[in-house]
Amino acid sequence: MKVEVFTHRNCTECHILLDYLKEKGLIDKVDVIDTEKYPFLAFERGVISTPSVFVDGNLIFAGKVDFDELEDILKGNNVTSSVQESQLLEKLMEGIVDSFAATAWIYVNGNLSLFVEQKDFVMAVTGIAIDDRREQLYLRIVEDVKENGDVLLEKWKEKMVRNITSNFVRELYWLYGRKLEKEDVARVYPLEVFSHWLMIRGGAVGRVGLRIYPLSDKKVISRISEAYLYLFNNYDSLWEKVINEQSKLENLTS
Repeated sequence: MKVEVFTHRNCTECHILLDYLKEKGLIDKVDVIDTEKYPFLAFERGVISTPSVFVDGNLIFAGKVDFDELEDILKGNNVTSSVQESQLLEKLMEGIVDSFAATAWIYVNGNLSLFVEQKDFVMAVTGIAIDDRREQLYLRIVEDVKENGDVLLEKWKEKMVRNITSNFVRELYWLYGRKLEKEDVARVYPLEVFSHWLMIRGGAVGRVGLRIYPLSDKKVISRISEAYLYLFNNYDSLWEKVINEQSKLENLTS
């Protein structure tokens, strides 16, 4: 059995998972792959969020990992999951808003139905990857999203916007190493620049996955403008969240 864990050095959950595996004496049973060093391998394998765990080439966990289930897998136990059908769409959206790439792509393009064709990711985040009914449940998800996709996007819009703006602030922190004044961000990153950033950050590597909309596209720019406004309306709380996260990450890696 081959177990691969795709990680990133700025992913708090990745460090927690690796520390857990070390404490359990299981770290030698996994191959740890740094997505910062091997981005194209991660892209080839369909990694959308970290940590992502593959067992014999199959994506089992994406973003959130069930530590007990992974421990059982590594100990050679037969692990199956029984997911309640009523929870499938909730788990799907939780998995999406846990992934910046997924959130950004869906928010910009406004198309949830197209995204759920990412079958391996959908199975992993909903927990059905290790469910005996996975094919049947996946088809159920696809059909439900076709019928209720717009409703889901509206329901989860605020969480998606918070994910987007938190990641924007996080990258500013990495770039400048400090909190910036709101006025400076508005000056250096006007709506046009923020729009460009969001469009190229959403699941794109090179031109693969890249979809640039003209600034004259009122429907798309209206959605992006909502996120931009949210950024400044929640500026201090977003920075506080990011700085606290980075302090926790520094403690994990020190």
